[in-house]
This record gives sequence, structure tokens and C-alpha cells, in this order.
Amino acid sequence: MNKSDEELGELLRETFASKENQADSLPAAIKAGTRRRFSPALAAAAAVVLVLGGAVVVRQNLTPPTGLPAPAATTTGHAETAEAIALTEDIRIWAAAIEAIIAREPGSTTYYVLDAPLQNGSTAARGKPFTDAQKTAITGLLASKAKLEWIAKRPPLADPCAPNAGGPFVTVGAIVRRAGHVEVDASIWRGCLAARWLTFRLDEKAGTWNVTGTVGPEAVS
Repeated sequence: MNKSDEELGELLRETFASKENQADSLPAAIKAGTRRRFSPALAAAAAVVLVLGGAVVVRQNLTPPTGLPAPAATTTGHAETAEAIALTEDIRIWAAAIEAIIAREPGSTTYYVLDAPLQNGSTAARGKPFTDAQKTAITGLLASKAKLEWIAKRPPLADPCAPNAGGPFVTVGAIVRRAGHVEVDASIWRGCLAARWLTFRLDEKAGTWNVTGTVGPEAVS
């Protein structure tokens, strides 16, 4: 015959005083016994059920549910991580290309770099501008090699072929990915009779991109 919740509650109250102290000395394995869900009337008198020699001792410390839903699964983080890795790789490739073209015309205190990659095969068509973060990162990577300043375009000169034509002005092109390597156009310009245009080949080894040669002709004036 099943007892009502009120009767079970009364039984628990009667046994609680004599059995409570025994609960504190129970082995952990016994304390971790089966839990039972009680109705409000019974839960008011007890909570975690412990078996003590046939008698029941109960303590209650219920925590109300928060009602907060579990966070939904998302793949956004993976996409952002992949994009960040790709951007970091591009920065290192452009930095290596800029370093290599500067090495062909060394000695200046400052090199003025166009703030957008040129479209492949063009000396005038600008691509998507570098972000501030990209420019800062490239400048930092080359800080020990040369001082860079970013410009939107080469300033107009009354006589671009004059000995003091300014610069040197540096450009790089979009990154072209080939099987096993990448290619980047680059140029450096000091004046009509001091300029170079070429395409670098870069290969990656152990996470580092290095210029390993050129592709096609190198124009020199």
C-alpha cells in the first residue's frame, strides 16, 4: 500500500533527528545513491535520499532552474579562424615581396609603398586597398629592414626624370597561387632611369615564405 506524500514526510521528520548524524559519516559511494524526484509537499521535508539500515534520511538543497537555453552549435568560429590564417599568410607573402624588391635598390632611409596591390599585369590599376591591420603588420615585419610609409599614389612631379624625383616608390601586385608556390608582381621606382618591374616566385617552408626566384623577364630602366 503506497503512503501519501504527507505520511512519507511525517516518517522522514521522525527519522531525521536520529539518523541525520549517520549521514555525515557515510562512505562517499553510499552518499552517491539513487536520487528521487519529490512532489512539493514531500520536498519541503527532504531532498537527497540516503539509505541507512532500512531508514530514510533526507536533506534538501534544491537549486531552481535558470531557464537559460544551451548555447547553439555554430561553425562561425571555424570560418573566422580559417580567414585569419589566410590573411596572416598573405601578409607574410607581401612582406617578403616588398623586402625582396627593396633589396634591389638598397640604401634609402624610407620606402614609399602604394597602399593597395596593383592588378596583375598593370602598373596603374589598383586592387582592394590594404587594411590598416595589414599595413601595420607588414610594416612591423620589415621594421628591422627598412622604414615604410604608405601612400595612395605616387605624387606628381614636374619632371619625373629629374635626379631628385623622390621615392623610392614600391608597388606589389595581387597574390597568384600556383601549384606549390605563389607569384607576386613587384616594382620599385626612383626615376625614369632607376626603376625595376618583375614577378617574384615565393615558396613556403616551415611556415615561412621566401622569394626563391623570378618568373618571366625583369624590366630595368
